[in-house]
Amino acid sequence: MGNFSNTVHFKIKDKEKFIKGINAYMKKKGFVPCDDDEAVKTYIIALSVDQQWATLADMDSSDDSRALFNDAKAISKSMKLPCITEEVTDSDIAVLELFDKTGESADRIVVGDGEIYGMGNNEIKPECWKLLLNNKADIEKLIELTGESDLLADERLSKISSLFGVDMLADSDELGIRNDESILRLSFKKAEEKKPTLNTLFTQIYGEALEPLGFKKPKVRMPLYVRVINDEIIHIVGIHDMKSHLVPFGAIATVYREDLCIDRTFRQNEIWYKDLWDFYHEWHITDKPFDKGGFKYYADFMPLSDAVQNSLNETMTWILPVLDNVKTLKDVVDYDARTFKEHIAIISLPINESLAAPFSDTVIRYILDNPLADLEKRYSAELKRRNEASIRASRSQEKISQNLLEFEHRYNEARKRVQTFLEDEEIHKQTMEELERRKEHNLELLRKYKVL
Repeated sequence: MGNFSNTVHFKIKDKEKFIKGINAYMKKKGFVPCDDDEAVKTYIIALSVDQQWATLADMDSSDDSRALFNDAKAISKSMKLPCITEEVTDSDIAVLELFDKTGESADRIVVGDGEIYGMGNNEIKPECWKLLLNNKADIEKLIELTGESDLLADERLSKISSLFGVDMLADSDELGIRNDESILRLSFKKAEEKKPTLNTLFTQIYGEALEPLGFKKPKVRMPLYVRVINDEIIHIVGIHDMKSHLVPFGAIATVYREDLCIDRTFRQNEIWYKDLWDFYHEWHITDKPFDKGGFKYYADFMPLSDAVQNSLNETMTWILPVLDNVKTLKDVVDYDARTFKEHIAIISLPINESLAAPFSDTVIRYILDNPLADLEKRYSAELKRRNEASIRASRSQEKISQNLLEFEHRYNEARKRVQTFLEDEEIHKQTMEELERRKEHNLELLRKYKVL
């Protein structure tokens, strides 16, 4: 003996809403409506005479109750409709299970001699079934039909059907060949898989590598990951999409700059967003060969996912080690000196009136542990480098002297600014207050971006 009939009966209010509900449920499962010849899944819906019941049968799983009943419970829950699952085994026994509007089992009726299959003939809960009957007074008849009787299961089901007003005898095979107005056929095929977007792939591939390292994905338009160090230093890793190839980039910033807006395009921030080639050229962090600065993608021949993965591999090789070494404000100054050639740059005072670029972090040189000593050390190192470069370039002594005077003038100007900051109490106070204001403003931006 085996299962030969599995159907589900929904108590409905509106036929069209019920069909829309099934379509919506199937869409969530990755299926879309289609013609019969394209179908991989077909449901038959049989409407009762008064269209208050809809019997659902699965043409593709007629011998498997689990798939159909799992669908039924999910549909019941999503549409807030009670339903009765029906499983008939030969002509000996039928099991009717009632699911309420939440998709939870409310009661079960064993019709026939359940002991043959190890199922006792349970007492039903009248209050659960009464509301579904054509006439609430028929609850006693239902109780009688589920008790001991010489009638076969299908004979009892015929009588039970009349109490509810729904046909409980028709199986999926019978419903499938009927061709009257009460029968609806819903055919579905697998929806075409949407190709993942760059942002999705970036989140998956970069996120797996960077999130364990403390990076978070900000709520901005560009594919970025951001790491905040001590509420002062910001590490940025991202991808610039050139529509035929991807260019990875990195950046360092502090909360003391005037403008920390990262919700901009690469082009808008390209002065301080440095691409892969820049990191390779300036830092040579490893002896590994440098392959390329961009990663092409094209249709299925050069998948976007491969380009994202390859860009991450190079980012981990050339960009991330540089960012990892920037942990203090002094490290930021070292980074800026090498990246932007700002070896002794000190912005003018008062800083809130300075004409320095809003993305500049040179203001942090004022708040290093010993700003004068740091400035002098950088001046000496850069002076030595310039002299060596002049000799290699075979410049004239006149040109060397001119360059030296210009550089010395810039150093003296920078030194005066630092001394003013250290010695003028009013300037010192104004500067620290402005730096604190910028910090609070930029930390609030980072909170807005969901990285703090």
